Amino acid sequence: MATMSPPTPGTGVLRPLTQRLPYGGTGLSVSRLCWGTGLMAVLRHNLSTQEAAGILRRGLELGVNFWDTADGYKTHPHVAETLRHVSRDEVVISTKTPSKTAEGAAADVDRYLRELEIGHLDVVLLHGIETVEELEARAGALEALQRAKEAGKLRAVGLSTHLGSGAIMQACAEHPEIEVILTTVNRDGLMLKTASLAEHLPLVRRVYDAGKAICLMKTLAQGRLTNTPEEVRQAIQYNLRLPYAHSVCVGVNSVPEVEFAVALAAEEEGRS
Repeated sequence: MATMSPPTPGTGVLRPLTQRLPYGGTGLSVSRLCWGTGLMAVLRHNLSTQEAAGILRRGLELGVNFWDTADGYKTHPHVAETLRHVSRDEVVISTKTPSKTAEGAAADVDRYLRELEIGHLDVVLLHGIETVEELEARAGALEALQRAKEAGKLRAVGLSTHLGSGAIMQACAEHPEIEVILTTVNRDGLMLKTASLAEHLPLVRRVYDAGKAICLMKTLAQGRLTNTPEEVRQAIQYNLRLPYAHSVCVGVNSVPEVEFAVALAAEEEGRS
């Protein structure tokens, strides 16, 4: 989000979120907001694990129980530090593997459990599957994640379509082992590679209607929609108001950013 620490919308006491939605057919229950940790560490802000823990804990106090991380973000230590101060059962953790082979994905799952210092993972996604060809090339990795689920190491399997659209979305709707989709949606359709927003949204709805769990990413277009507090407001509200997504991922790197996003989500929750 913007580094300017925008003010809390509205007036009065900041109200924690209370709504939880079933996350597709996974058996998990998630808040309408999901905290993205992608820029907390080496990719931009270089926050300490303690700084990140303070941000995520404040979000949990305000009702956001869903955290998104990935091997490539190097934020597993930040999530692990937060988990030392909260109950594991309070949160849903989604992470991602870049591995292209069954052996690599299986090893990643075991390493993630060690890095996060937990007994099971909630969601593990294949990272950056933008085309059907890439999905087919990583079929072994997907099978390894499914075996890890059967072994009780994780609860749900899926993929990040990242900036892709088109045929990969249809494949997600039809694939029986894909339970969770993380896909790019933002107000201006920024960063999508192979479709306009008008073309992409019906595909998101198709995946949603197929019973898959949907989380929207790039809500703020990795900072491109953060020039003013009003722009941030509009971008977050746009994704929250889409009726065919369970959760909206927002990258946060400070407590004021957390409180700003929660205030917006609370306004939307109050309207529902």
